[in-house]
Amino acid sequence: MDKKTKGAWLIHHANKLQEVTNPCDHENILLAGKTGILLSAISANSETTVNNDRLVALAKAANITIKTELPALLKELKKQKLIDVSSGGVAVLGVTTESALQHTSNIFDSFEPSANEMASIDLAEHASETPILFNDVSGKLADTYNLTNSDLEKLLFDSEQIGFVDIERIDRKNKLLFNGNLFRRDTAQKIKKVLDSLMSADQEKLNEFTETLKLRACVSEQDAKRILGDALYEKVTAVGFFDINVVSNSTENVGFLTLPSAFSKYSNSMVEDVFDLAKAFVSSITYGITKSPHHRGKIQLVDALLSALVRGESVGPVPAIAEDYKVLELKGVVEVTLGKKKGRTGPMLRLLKKEVGELALQAIQQGDVSEHSLSALPTAAVTTYEGPECNREKVRRKQVEMHPQRTNDILSALRKGAGL
Repeated sequence: MDKKTKGAWLIHHANKLQEVTNPCDHENILLAGKTGILLSAISANSETTVNNDRLVALAKAANITIKTELPALLKELKKQKLIDVSSGGVAVLGVTTESALQHTSNIFDSFEPSANEMASIDLAEHASETPILFNDVSGKLADTYNLTNSDLEKLLFDSEQIGFVDIERIDRKNKLLFNGNLFRRDTAQKIKKVLDSLMSADQEKLNEFTETLKLRACVSEQDAKRILGDALYEKVTAVGFFDINVVSNSTENVGFLTLPSAFSKYSNSMVEDVFDLAKAFVSSITYGITKSPHHRGKIQLVDALLSALVRGESVGPVPAIAEDYKVLELKGVVEVTLGKKKGRTGPMLRLLKKEVGELALQAIQQGDVSEHSLSALPTAAVTTYEGPECNREKVRRKQVEMHPQRTNDILSALRKGAGL
């Protein structure tokens, strides 16, 4: 496993561990993952200085405690020579998402992690390639990490309870493992297997919606349910066939669907979008195009807007900028300031992570951005954003409560021909 992929899993696992009361057995994963999350938030394409007020705001947005965790994370980043700390704030080297993940992996290795921690990352990687029986992978994990039967039992229990993997119980002895990254790689073959497992009417619906999504890049949840129907919608989103992104403001929550493999033509989509920045930006722009009224700054010339941002220009001033990009501000993707342009004064927007704007522009212009994947991706009315994994978990949890094996036909279909 390369360092970028390993770093992506560390971020994934750290996000899961933040929901756990006592993650002590996975402390190295949590610390390394949070260090990577902070590094992504405070960095930009070029060297930058972050003052203390902004540093605290970014840390809080990343669920990092200010008095206990932040000093330790800054100390580690300084030790890695990625930042310089002064009384006024921190100076940060230019860091892309790709390099942030590599640094996260290096930091984790420097902590001398336990065999169980390393095995949990390896297990998640196996479960993302194809649904797999735990009995089929346990022997390899035991040999690689010198795990006893007791260790393996604990690994499976922790992975399920924390959410490192999802588990579908086939029978009393067999447990099928998968996770939300199934459709981020080798998608053509997997999609065919899913289609072959469905009735002809559902195949037509799924084909219709997938083609619509390829053309438009980002489609509302309302349209998705209208085309697919509620039952098929829940079935395919529970296994991560599509990504659900929810953006919110003071008046509404709006869901948008994107393709999980949108950034995977030349690389691993999980690596590229691990921080949920790119898809949140696309969802935010789509909201501005479809939902925001003219008087508050409805986006009409999206190509011109994004092109200006990518060139390093500030855009505005319009009232919507002060509200619609708060999540992107707190992720360190954009900066909002008060400014003047063409005789008007108000909120102005500047892009800090150029590659995010480039990807969003390609997505809006050409639909399926997989044709123009970038090697580094660094997430709008948007005051909060829930990414694909969070929303898949909600659908999956609801589905499990209703019927434990509702996705079993899809998972079984994916395993056919996989040599399992």
